[in-house]
Amino acid sequence: MQIEDGLEKLLLGKYDESLKIFADCKSLPQAEKLSQIALMLKELSTYADELSKFNLSVKMPDLSNSPAESLKNLHSKLKRLARQLLMATTNYPVSSMDYMGDLSVGLNSLISQVVLSETEAEHSRSRDTDTGLLTRRAFMRKVYDIIEVQPFSIGIMFCCQLDNIKYINETYGYASGDLYINKLVEVLSSREEELCIPARASGNEFALYAHGFETEEDAYGFAQDISKALFNAQVALPHEEIKIRASYGVALYPHDARTSDILLSYACHAMVEAYSSSRGEIMRFNPEMYRSKARRIAKQESLDELIEKKLIHFAFQPIVCLREATVTAYEALMRPKTDTFSGPLDILSAAEGQSKLSQLEKLTFEEIFEWIFNNAKLLGDRKIFFNTISMQYLDVEELRNIHQHYATISKSIVFEILETEAIESVLLQKVNNLRKDLSALIAIDDFGCGHSNALRLISISPDILKIDRFFIHSIHNAPETKKGLLSSILAYCKANRILTLAEGVETHEELACVIDMGFDFAQGYYFSRPKFGLVDLDPRFQRELAAFLLQKR
Repeated sequence: MQIEDGLEKLLLGKYDESLKIFADCKSLPQAEKLSQIALMLKELSTYADELSKFNLSVKMPDLSNSPAESLKNLHSKLKRLARQLLMATTNYPVSSMDYMGDLSVGLNSLISQVVLSETEAEHSRSRDTDTGLLTRRAFMRKVYDIIEVQPFSIGIMFCCQLDNIKYINETYGYASGDLYINKLVEVLSSREEELCIPARASGNEFALYAHGFETEEDAYGFAQDISKALFNAQVALPHEEIKIRASYGVALYPHDARTSDILLSYACHAMVEAYSSSRGEIMRFNPEMYRSKARRIAKQESLDELIEKKLIHFAFQPIVCLREATVTAYEALMRPKTDTFSGPLDILSAAEGQSKLSQLEKLTFEEIFEWIFNNAKLLGDRKIFFNTISMQYLDVEELRNIHQHYATISKSIVFEILETEAIESVLLQKVNNLRKDLSALIAIDDFGCGHSNALRLISISPDILKIDRFFIHSIHNAPETKKGLLSSILAYCKANRILTLAEGVETHEELACVIDMGFDFAQGYYFSRPKFGLVDLDPRFQRELAAFLLQKR
């Protein structure tokens, strides 16, 4: 009964179970023979399983019985068959199989079908389904091959973009839009030959590469002929005929570039520039224009990174109290932590161009507020001046949201209102709210330039007026009319308890003059350039100021 159970397990392929049964009844004469058969079949099954996985390193079981030689021959043939099948699936060329009878015939047929299917699939991938033109990727390969064969000839990459396809689709319908595109394809395809190939680069952008010209003038003339043919082409829509309107760009091989991908990129760039400035005309690739645009794009990306990763820090320039000969404050000047920007004006220009001034201002507020909070003991009674770029965050609630300890640090802050345009009534309301609710001071920066004029001085009545360097430069040699105007401004400020600060003091003579005229503070390279840290006034300047004050008395 046990032997029969073992045989049943053996027939079902449950070799381990059958071996166990035969081992339990080993006293029976047939049990040992059946165990050998079960063990051989188990090893063969394992071998066949590995071979089916294309494991060509698997070894034939070491069988010493009479069928062993036949199995070894089968093993050799199966390994060869498996190897060729594996090569066929990876598109590697293989010879016909003729040593496995019907199995070889079947596999040869299968491989032929795979190769045919792959060829058809490759053709399908290389052609645009709507127009039949080469796809961008196939086009790049074809251009590469042409250049490889004739590297010393001249070629031209011609790109065009349909300017009014959106209008055609919306006005006449998408069927008319297809007719419009098909007409363009017809013109481009009429030039197709061995060294002249058209392609669909993307949705409404098409390209054509031509090679084998003797001069650049010949190549450019070819591109002009194409553009004329497109301009004169009539598209027959259901109710009227219209002309093709497109923008064109070209790049020359090898003058502009030597590889297919860069040539197409350059021609497309010229095409986009043509769309922006001179539609209907051919624009040749301009390296300087391309580099300029690349720099702008790089700065756009760098600005996003700067804001996201907070890649700014501050340099501090001392502001000197002229009466006490001490540093009473510092102006915090934003500096980038990346080499992409040359300085704060470069950052501001990029931010303004991308409408991100408010984001940049929020970042500067966050960083300077945090610095003031962390360096309160080092700062002491001295204040930090810094610019407000826009009016968005010059708001009590916004400031409190930016830093949780703003009410505490506001006593150390002087907001400098720049010379940018603003609605005076709105600005005045914001300033009054700040003065009412918080202890921050207000300064008008660069007075005498742009919008920092007498109207703003009178309407805001700031705590501090910073006189622009325009007035301070060589003030000791200035005509009396200029000095008289400056004296009038100082008199107005003194009468209205507005402190005055001379910006851009750079010489001993300028310092002497601003002290004599009655300025309260001075700032400039004469005392110190901006530095990443707080510096005190050099003792020699203390002695110089003391001497000036003594003379004035």
